Amino acid sequence: MSAKDILWRLIDNDIPLSDDDFRTYLVKDGTITEEDLKVWNEAVKKVKEAYKKLTATDIAVKLLNESLNLLNSINPKKPFPPDTKVRFEEVKQNIKKVIEELGK
Repeated sequence: MSAKDILWRLIDNDIPLSDDDFRTYLVKDGTITEEDLKVWNEAVKKVKEAYKKLTATDIAVKLLNESLNLLNSINPKKPFPPDTKVRFEEVKQNIKKVIEELGK
């Protein structure tokens, strides 16, 4: 799968699923804070921007690395439910895959 395809799957499927988790359950349950939600939104914005700038590989990789760092900084107050954790980790893994693909 190409970097463009992986990024599109992230934007079209993986991110919306995790976004629903964050907004619907985690903030209300107190698992994450509003500040974590802001970090999540910033990371998502960088992924979308990287998709638009895929032709400029260096810029896209920089944006994706920044996004990954932001996602890694999210520190839940209590463990994520199993399905949420899987989706969140999938988002991070797919960002790593795109960075690797673009680095080739």
